Formats: sequence, structure tokens, C-alpha cells
Amino acid sequence: MSESPHAPNAARRDAAFAALLVVVLTLSIQLGSALAVRVIESVGVFEALWLRTAFAALILVLIRPSCLRRLPPRGHRLPLAALAVVLFLMNLSFYGAISRVPVGIVVAIEFVGPLGVAVIGTRRRLDWLWIALAGVGVVILAGPSGSAAGLGLVLAISAGVCWGLYLLLAKHLVTGMDPLSVAALMMVGSAVLSTPLLLIDGVRLSGHWDAVVLGIVIAVVSSAFPYYLEMVAIRRVRAATYGVMLSIEPAVAALAALIVLGQHISPLEAAAMAAVMAAAAGSSWTSGGGAEAGVELPTP
Repeated sequence: MSESPHAPNAARRDAAFAALLVVVLTLSIQLGSALAVRVIESVGVFEALWLRTAFAALILVLIRPSCLRRLPPRGHRLPLAALAVVLFLMNLSFYGAISRVPVGIVVAIEFVGPLGVAVIGTRRRLDWLWIALAGVGVVILAGPSGSAAGLGLVLAISAGVCWGLYLLLAKHLVTGMDPLSVAALMMVGSAVLSTPLLLIDGVRLSGHWDAVVLGIVIAVVSSAFPYYLEMVAIRRVRAATYGVMLSIEPAVAALAALIVLGQHISPLEAAAMAAVMAAAAGSSWTSGGGAEAGVELPTP
């Protein structure tokens, strides 16, 4: 059966629309990440995480209340629960990392996890080039002259591993569920998981109303709004295409941190971040052959 002449045009429109979504959600998420450092400095990691997830969950449930009234399809319940756990661990690790390491560097190191998932089991020599390039970048960022070390480095890598798992689970779920429902339910689950940490830490929010207000802003710009856009983008394009688009995140994160927090990075760290970004984009691009053949390849 011949392919419809409208199919290539539709694919191009989907890619262009997804590219626009990725730019908007990246700007939104990384602005929220920079603002989150302010909240963490004021009330702590656990409180900042709870403010983000709880208010984002409330916003999404108010937009789509029906998601709580009926159970997800039977085959999607366990993956959805897993997605909520992975999202919680990803954000907890990320917030712990940015409390110790500049935001742009943390986001660059995060790409190592999804990159590893993207090329796992590869037999192509070119993919090993991307792994080596990213590895060199991370070694520089974690070296004696870099800003990432100790627990901050471990948490950044942990966030990266969770990021790769998050995208795999999200891609599976949005093929059979409404993206807004997926975003709402995973945020509700993440909020439930973060609440005990808030209670254990002593609930230091009282008297810090500026941090609470800023936390609500972060919930909108860093979770409720961009996570929904991400689900829509993941649904519309191949995983390889999405991975190329997403590789701009470290640069946007570094720019947001510079403007909001005054965080500077050295020329060597900037070059290392560029190496990780090139590896992420390259691995996604070269994985496109398999995706075009109908195999969805996991990408950052």
C-alpha cells in the first residue's frame, strides 16, 4: 500500500509543533529550576520539592478532575505507579544536586542517564563515540577544576538515570492514555510520596510565605505546565527527534541560572557542557534509523 502524500507533511507539522513545545517547556522548566534554588535556600530541599509537586498536582487535577474518578486502563496502572515513583526520585535527586552544584552543570550531567539508555545494547561504533564524548564532558565537570563533586555529583547522576526511565515510561503511557491524565496522575503520586519527607523534616514553611508563593510559581512553570506539554510532544514525534530537540536544555539551564542566580561557569565547564549536549543530540539523531523502521528508541 502506497503512503499517503499527506503523511510527510503531517510528520513535518508534528515535528515543527513538537519543536516549539520543547523550546517553551525547556525555558519554563529551567526558569523554574533556577527559582527553586531560592526556595531551597529559604526552606530546604524537601519543602521546595513538596511545594512544587503538591501545587502542580492540585492544578492538574482541577483542570482534569475526571482522572481521579476512574481507574486507568488495566495495563497502564503499574507503569503509571512506576512513573510517579521515578518522577519523585528524579526531582528529589535534582533538587538535592542543585542545592550543591550550579544548575546548568547538573542538567548537563543528567543527560548521561538518558544517553546510556539511548545506546544500551548498541552494536554501532558511532554510538560509542557519543558515550565517550559525554564521558569526557562529565569527567571535566567532576574533575579538580569542575564544580560537581561528592554528593552533588552522585545526585546529578541519579537524576539522570531517573530521567531516562521517566521518558521510557511516559512514552509507553501516552500511547494509550490522554497526556493530561498521565501528567495529573503522576504528579498526584509524586506529591503523595513527597509528603512524608515534609513531615519528617519538620514543616519549615511557616513564616516563609515568600518561599511558598515562589513555590506555587515553580509548580506552574516547572511542573504543571511543562510536564503536560512534554507528554504532548512525546506523543507527536519519534523518540529520536524528541531527543535532539531536548539537547538544548543544559544551555538554557545555564543561562537561566546566570540571569536569576548569578551563577557563572568557566570556559572549560562550558566546553564540557557542549560536549554532553553534542553527545545527546548525536545519539538521538543517529538512532533515527531504527525509529523510522518502527522501533521506538529511548532517547534523552
